[in-house]
Amino acid sequence: MNTVYTIDVGIVSKKFVPAEFDSYSEEESIPWAEIALEVEKAEKKDTDSIQAITNSVAKIATKESMKDNPNPRVIAAGIHACLIRGRLAEALFMSTDSQDVEVLALRAIVLFTLSDVQGLREVSDRLSEIVTEESPSSDQVRLSTVKVLQAAAEQDTSVIMCIMEFDSLLETNPEQVENPLIETMFTLYVVGTLLREVGQANRASRIADTLEDMANQKNHRMFLALVENLRGHICNLRGEFEQGEKHYIALRTISESLGFKLGIAMSLNNLGTLRLNSLMLEEGLDFFKASLELMDVESGRVVALANLGEITIGLGRYEEAENYLTEGIRLDEKTQIGVIELYAWYTILLAKLGRLEESLKYLKIAEKIAYSSEKPLQKAAYLFSKGHYCIAQENYDEAISIFEDLSEVSRKDEIFEFLVRAELELSSTYLKAYQTTQSVDNLSKAGYHLNDLIQLAKEQGIQALYAEALLARSDMFTIAGQDFEAKGDIERALSIAQFVEDDRLENEAKARLRLMTVTPEISTVEETPMERTLDRLSGFKPAAGKLREIPQPTLHSLITLDKRTGFPIFVHHFDEKLKMDSVLISGFISAITSFSNELLGQSGLLRSINHEGFTVLMEHKEYWIVTLIADQESFDLRYKLRTFAQSFYDEFKDLEVNDSEEFNVFDKAQGLVEIIFDRERK
Repeated sequence: MNTVYTIDVGIVSKKFVPAEFDSYSEEESIPWAEIALEVEKAEKKDTDSIQAITNSVAKIATKESMKDNPNPRVIAAGIHACLIRGRLAEALFMSTDSQDVEVLALRAIVLFTLSDVQGLREVSDRLSEIVTEESPSSDQVRLSTVKVLQAAAEQDTSVIMCIMEFDSLLETNPEQVENPLIETMFTLYVVGTLLREVGQANRASRIADTLEDMANQKNHRMFLALVENLRGHICNLRGEFEQGEKHYIALRTISESLGFKLGIAMSLNNLGTLRLNSLMLEEGLDFFKASLELMDVESGRVVALANLGEITIGLGRYEEAENYLTEGIRLDEKTQIGVIELYAWYTILLAKLGRLEESLKYLKIAEKIAYSSEKPLQKAAYLFSKGHYCIAQENYDEAISIFEDLSEVSRKDEIFEFLVRAELELSSTYLKAYQTTQSVDNLSKAGYHLNDLIQLAKEQGIQALYAEALLARSDMFTIAGQDFEAKGDIERALSIAQFVEDDRLENEAKARLRLMTVTPEISTVEETPMERTLDRLSGFKPAAGKLREIPQPTLHSLITLDKRTGFPIFVHHFDEKLKMDSVLISGFISAITSFSNELLGQSGLLRSINHEGFTVLMEHKEYWIVTLIADQESFDLRYKLRTFAQSFYDEFKDLEVNDSEEFNVFDKAQGLVEIIFDRERK
């Protein structure tokens, strides 16, 4: 009987065992002959063979795990089967009491996927006790993978060191490249994801190439699916959104063939994010709903519910939003993950509904999460919700101050999502202040931040954001009576909408053009669709977390001129070989500013002039105009100029006209230039 069984195992392992289980195919404790019969029965019922095999192996491993002395190789095969199908709860159950290195390392993958940081710490500590320098190299590699996963889950600064140690181990153990462990492959995927998150697209792409070679060599379809996911993320970082979508569709196709529910849910979630990146909120909502239906991992459901709550708020569907957010908060309290977005968006929703006492309760929870963490993203989410709470109290000055802080945090840490939100909310808040005060200055500042948003969208290649922001600015121009400028923005937005084939956006632009014809004189915010446009813009979520790198402009001169005299009071040349006549430039700027103020009737709206390879950027203060001359404008450069102008004003605001002629009076200004414009990098 034993002889017959041995022969059957050999035959079965060649015919029925998929490539994903090659390392277990000779494991005699796994009844492959029995599994083959189950596969045959399942195939007659139109069940895919890989799904039938993983079902059977997981079932056998679960039974094995309940024995007094279970076979760890059987359990390892069962965890592998569960990972292929995304059945994480089963994988956790069968690995609960194991002290085997392989089982613990595979358990760490499950815990990482579930965002269970404490569980990862426990596995890491246990492996550190078991694995020594005398242990097999495979066990040392497994320990290294768990350390990387733990650091990545904690978003600890030691993650870079762990990656370096992991790279070193791969060099020391080249067999892990030629014939890698499952743990090695998964950790490579995580490393690639981390590199993408910090904006290192090229290094992440090389990791994807390596992982794809490994997956093809082993014919491991789950990792081929994960490669598609990683490549989609990298494309998004580079602004190649169409190509990114193709990779996410490939992820979905492979996952469907495997019955990999988690992979399908990931694909739908990512496709939804791409729709938000294009401001197609309704389509994004459908994708997130579909993802939620398939997502049986509670940590994943929490994130999906937060996304759904966020979108439905942007669409004004508040009752639906509250259902999503309260369910998400219930799950978050159960899992203790601390997804701050749930509490931040619920704070905002309650504030919009006028339920300020409840709103403050959730704002305090968001604050606690933010300040118990070192993650800048969490602080940004808290500031965002706090600003909205202040708006609901009609405390616009405080809200503006908070959104300025949000802008600073987001710029410093390159948080693309909240950098956009900060500019948007500053514009929206100034607009609300204008409705209350009718102050032209507030309207001008609303336009100021819309200009920043437009510049940012252009640089990052986000066409939908660019077009929608143009429509919002056209409304502002219409309110200010600047119909020519308004029409120009609408026509540009229409052109973009037609280029990207966005019917909704095209109809919005055409409706505005008709409105200008039918109602040529519009003077109030209520008569324009501006608030509706700003609400829609709030639904924007970038497909890339980090800003895409753009070439830095070349700086020429920084000139501060006195509006009262028309003369320059402070001049700094970044390039000593290209000095400019500051008096001549100051006269030109004074003249063009006076002309634009008379023509436009709005102070501060003229912020830049482009002419033959030069861009003149301007920031207006009470008595001064601070001017920067460069070869082109950029969002970052505009931010630095604004920071310098404010710092210069704070330092010298009490300066009298004649005082500026004193020797060395502006020595501190030279220091500000060094700090803010960072000449060492030029």
